Amino acid sequence: MSLSKPRVTALVDGSNYAASVAEHGAFLAGRSGARLQLRHIREDGQSPQAARRLLEDLAERLVDLGAQRPDLSLVEGGVLDAAVGANAEVLVMGKRGMVDARDALGRHVAPIVRAASVPVCLASQVFLPVHRVLTVTDADPARRAALDLVSTHAGFDDVELDCVVVSRPGETPEEKLAIARQALEGRAQAFAIHAERLGEAVWRYLAERPTDLIVISRAVLLGAEGPDLGAVRPGGLWSARASVLIC
Repeated sequence: MSLSKPRVTALVDGSNYAASVAEHGAFLAGRSGARLQLRHIREDGQSPQAARRLLEDLAERLVDLGAQRPDLSLVEGGVLDAAVGANAEVLVMGKRGMVDARDALGRHVAPIVRAASVPVCLASQVFLPVHRVLTVTDADPARRAALDLVSTHAGFDDVELDCVVVSRPGETPEEKLAIARQALEGRAQAFAIHAERLGEAVWRYLAERPTDLIVISRAVLLGAEGPDLGAVRPGGLWSARASVLIC
C-alpha cells in the first residue's frame, strides 16, 4: 500500500454489524480515493485461524459487491489502542458490538469518539446507499466542523444535502443559518429547529425527511446539550436508522 494514500480503517468484529461496517468503510474509501483497511482485534477464545477467516470472508464480500479488495489487519490487545493506532484518516465501527445491549451504544463507542482525532463513522446494522446527508449543528457560529466537511469534501458532491441548526430557547440561529447557506453555496436546504435537546430535534426532522447519513461535529455532539454517548432512547439521535459520521 502506498504510504502517501489516505486510509479508511473499519473496525470489525464477529457481530451482526460487521458486514455493514465493512460496507460503510468501502463506501467512504471509494468516495475519498482512499485505501480501505479491515482491522480485527482478536477476541478472547478466538483462534488466529478463525480471526483471519473473519477478515477474509468480509474482504471477499466486498469484492463480490464490486469494491477494491481491502487491506487486512489482525491485531492483539485493546480496541481503543487498535483504533487510535490505526493511523487512519477515518475510522468506521458499529453502533454496537457482539455483547452490547440493544438499548445502548457499544461500550467502545464513547472512548473511541473522545480519543480519536479523525472522523468516526458509527455504522447502522445494515448499509444502505447514501442518497441524502443531514448535517446537524447548533447555534454557535464557531462550531462548524460538520459544515466544513460536507462543503469541501468531494464525496458529498452528488448527494442531496440538508442542514439543521438546532437552537435552544433564547438562542438565535440566524447567524449560523447564514454561515451554513454560504458554506453550502445553495447545494443544501438549511432549516432551524428550536428544541431543548439536539437528539430530539434531529428525530423530529427525520420524521419528515428521512436521511441515510448524519454528519455532526464532536464539539456539538459532546457539548452539554448533545445526546448521551451511551443510552439509546426512543425519539433520539441514536435510535435513527441512519449511520452517524462524527467529525
